[in-house]
Amino acid sequence: MLWNTSELLKQFDWMTLWSPWFGLLMVGLYVLYAVVTEKMAKRGYESTTLLQKFSMLSAILLYYIGFGSPVDVLAHIIFSVHMLQMVLVYVLAPALVVYGMPYWVFEKLFSYKVIGPTLKFMTKPLIALVLFNALFTFYHMPFIFDYVLTNYGVHRIFHGALVVFSLTMWYPVIAPFLSEEEEGMSDLKRMVYIIANGVLLTPACAFIIFSQGILYDAYTDAETFATVLGYCMPNGDVSGLDLNALMGATNSALEDQRFGGVLMKLGQEVVYGFFFGWTFFGWVRRTKSLALDEGMSFTPQEPKEKK
Repeated sequence: MLWNTSELLKQFDWMTLWSPWFGLLMVGLYVLYAVVTEKMAKRGYESTTLLQKFSMLSAILLYYIGFGSPVDVLAHIIFSVHMLQMVLVYVLAPALVVYGMPYWVFEKLFSYKVIGPTLKFMTKPLIALVLFNALFTFYHMPFIFDYVLTNYGVHRIFHGALVVFSLTMWYPVIAPFLSEEEEGMSDLKRMVYIIANGVLLTPACAFIIFSQGILYDAYTDAETFATVLGYCMPNGDVSGLDLNALMGATNSALEDQRFGGVLMKLGQEVVYGFFFGWTFFGWVRRTKSLALDEGMSFTPQEPKEKK
């Protein structure tokens, strides 16, 4: 379906492709995370596990791949790459961030007078569910999508909101596992919550997959395409680019659009499926442990012989 992307990317310099300043920012954020959590652990706060550190490092890497690597440039050229970017930075990475945080971080955030009540409201399961899925769906409505991508300030605000809402969406599923004190939703409700997330994203994906025509001018209209791609370039200068070759990066814009919808649906199903399984098997394990504590046995007993 795609042309040789390496040939397409040769039109861009390495600063544009690899965003070194953004990379340094990501490294700085991880160093800050490591230093602060280690310092707080020495003060008696809960320390982070090796798995949590790896989870946060993976999230930082995914954010860099999504926003700072050639994936970000290609996402402005090829719609299916844009949808891959969405899976990485708004479905998978936020889950890893929430898991990577020790629970005392959330307790401190909730304790602040200004942002605490707002965060508590935004992390309520129903609110978190609706906010993320509604914004994601609205973002991919054609007239909103093209408007956001051609207005730099609005684009940054939209993506910033999606980052925040994606984090609050994962909080009800993951955060209670990090604390022995917070009860949160029951395991059954968590599983229903995860399923609901998949269901609510389905209409947007189906709309893209089954569309009979091109939905987004950002990938097919020359003027709009140039404006969008200009945000990747220093000073917005696209004069040195072969825009016709870049717009023709796929053999069929419609097929690429449909493939993007499929990629988004399958990607989120894989991620949600993993966390559904994690929740389910955790529930089974705790149920079995509780039953054993109450004297029940899961070992088959041989029938007693009749005398």
